Amino acid sequence: MTQWDAGERPPAGAPWPPMLLALAVLCGLALDRLLPLPALLFAHVRDAGAAVVVLALANDVWCGLTLRRRGTTFLPHRATTTLVTDGPYRYTRNPMYVSELALALGLALLLASPWLALSTPLLFFALTKLAIEPEERHLRAKFGAEFERYAAQTPRWL
Repeated sequence: MTQWDAGERPPAGAPWPPMLLALAVLCGLALDRLLPLPALLFAHVRDAGAAVVVLALANDVWCGLTLRRRGTTFLPHRATTTLVTDGPYRYTRNPMYVSELALALGLALLLASPWLALSTPLLFFALTKLAIEPEERHLRAKFGAEFERYAAQTPRWL
């Protein structure tokens, strides 16, 4: 078994963010069928939901291209090779997770899913605990003061 240096150890053993998003969507849609709630608020916002979904996906593409250009992984359970602070990462330390939350809310509006909308705060909490906090420990171990400066200047979310 290989021993990892602190900065080389992957931040997580599983790709939590896409798994959590899929779980939130599936649970929200299942609850909509099992325990339907009135979808009155969603009747006139489906176009807005579609726009949010498109913007979230576009942001994910921007993030992926930025990470690729810098030569590091976009996989959340792999060790990073570079501290990326440009592109969407100059506005938030977690632009891909902002996209995931936006995607969940956009889908909730588009699909008129009250339960999916209600699951979004749980997704926020789960992403913070299972993805962001381990990634921040990984980045601190690997980049030290450089990450601390970046974290002091750039918000975790928005």
